Order: sequence, then C-alpha cells, then structure tokens
Amino acid sequence: MPLPLIPLIVAGAAAASAAVAGKKGYDSYQNMQETKELAQSLESKYKKAYRNFEAGRDETNEAFEKYGILKLDILDGSMKDFVDTFKQIKNVNFKGEAVTDNFVSSSDINEFVLNIEKQVLKAGQVMTAGVASLAGGGLAAMGAVGATTTFAAASTGTAIASLSGIAAQNATLAFLGGGALSAGGLGIAGGTLVLGGIALAPALAIGSLIFASSTEKKLEEMYAKKAEVNAEVEKLYSAANVMAQIKTTTRNMHSLADSTNKLFLGNIEKMKAVIQQSGKDFSFYSTEAQTIIHNNYKLAIIMRDILNTTILDEKGKLMPNLQSVITAEKRKISAIKGY
Repeated sequence: MPLPLIPLIVAGAAAASAAVAGKKGYDSYQNMQETKELAQSLESKYKKAYRNFEAGRDETNEAFEKYGILKLDILDGSMKDFVDTFKQIKNVNFKGEAVTDNFVSSSDINEFVLNIEKQVLKAGQVMTAGVASLAGGGLAAMGAVGATTTFAAASTGTAIASLSGIAAQNATLAFLGGGALSAGGLGIAGGTLVLGGIALAPALAIGSLIFASSTEKKLEEMYAKKAEVNAEVEKLYSAANVMAQIKTTTRNMHSLADSTNKLFLGNIEKMKAVIQQSGKDFSFYSTEAQTIIHNNYKLAIIMRDILNTTILDEKGKLMPNLQSVITAEKRKISAIKGY
C-alpha cells in the first residue's frame, strides 16, 4: 500500500531541506569568516605601509631640519668668522696664484665678500630669534633650498617670514612638515597630495572603505576592494622610496657641509695667525702666508656653493645631478687638503 510511504518521503524531503539549509548556513558562515579575515589582512597591510610612509616622512623632514640648522650655524659661525677676518686684510690680490675657473676671479673678491656678509646678517637674525621661530616648515626650507634662494627677496627684517613662505609654497616641504593646514601644509585627510608624481589617498578613506565592506559581508565585494587597497599600498611604498632618496641626498649634503666646515674652521685659525704675525697687508705676506689666505678664499667659495645648492626644486622634486655636485665639491676640497 502506497499511503504509508508518504510520511517517509516527507521526512526525507525535510531532512534534505535541512541539509541544504545547513550547507547554505555553513557557506554563509565561511564567507563571513573569509570576508572578515580578508578585511583584517588588508587593513593590517595598509596600516603597515602607512606607518612606513609616515616614518619616512618624519625622517625626511628631520633630515632637512638638521641640515637647515647646520646651514644657519655655518653662516653665523665659520662664514661670519671668515668675513670678519678676511676684511681686515688689505691689498688682496691673487694674480700671483693659479686661480682656476672653479673659483671667483680676483676682481670679484669684494663683491663675493659682500654677498656672503648679507647672508651672514640674515642668518644671524634667524639665530638671534631662535630656530623655534621658524614655524610652518621654515627650518626644513633652509635645509632644502639654497641659501641664496631662501634669503634672496628678504630684507634682514623678513628673513624668517621668507623661510616659512618657501615651505608653504613647496608641496613636499609643506607635507613633510606635518600636513596641517594651520601650519601651512596641505592637509592629510583633506584631499590628495602629490609627492614625486604619486597621488596618495587619505588614510581615513582607505580605513572606512575596508570597514564598510566588512560590514556588508559580501566576499565578492571585498575581493574587488582588495585590488584597490593593494594599489594604494603600492603608492605608499613608492612615495616612501621617493622620500628615502631625498633623505639620503640631504644627509650626504649635510655630511659634505659638516666636513668642509671643520676644514674651513682650521684654515680660518691659520689666517688669523698670519694677520697676527705678518700684519694686514697682503702684498707683504710670504708666499706661504698668501697661500693660506688664498685657500681660505677658496674654501669660502666652496662653502658658499654647498650652502647655495638646492635639494628640492620649486615643485618639491629632487634636483637632478646632485651626486655630481657632491663629487665635484669633494674634488676641490681634496685639492686644498693636498696642498
């Protein structure tokens, strides 16, 4: 009789339905878990890249600021000492010496000293006010841009404003300085920033993107977002690499300026000794004494050229051929050391 089989069929169908429902529930649970894990993985990956990027930004800004302090110290120290000492000597004439094309000719000596003296005065004003007065990335601007440029349009009374103004106009310097709009920066969360041609999305936008997808619990959407997040991570690492190059170059320039300054200070003491022993008339100096004065003049020119070397152009990009500049200056210094 067929009737007794109906409950069995119904029971079987119910069991099958339960199995299907259980399978769907399990699949849904698995999808939720995979979505959650993927979201966490992407968030962790992005945060790691962003921390690396932020660390690079801070280190690069610090390198500029340290170099800026060194530049001001040199202008207010050895360069000032050179000007004060060199100006005491009368009838300076290097015609009897081999003056190469790498150095200013004898006829330009007075103009050279005058130009250096102007920078010394402006640097002295900044140092008197204190480096803390350089808000808005001004100290970083001193490190990133040549001394001639930073002080070019500034009277002695506006040297500080000039430095801060340069920082505000330079996208990279403004961002390195913290990014705050109140400090003259571009604002991190307010939009995008171009650093070396790389557009950076705000960190908050990526974070909300990940969390929004995880709450939707749609695995396919999360995989779609994965490519987007990975693209932003690549931008962050690329930007970090750009900053690493800027930081390394800045540190190399800092090292060159520091080593040159030490040599310069020693030679200035020799020049003072010449004045003390032989007076202030260059024409009566011995050949050895004249050479000491000439070497001081050469070192002052080398130092000026180093301090005037710009690391970032007006668009905030690393200047080309800086390593060649460093190599050339080292060659000139070696020639003086080898005398």
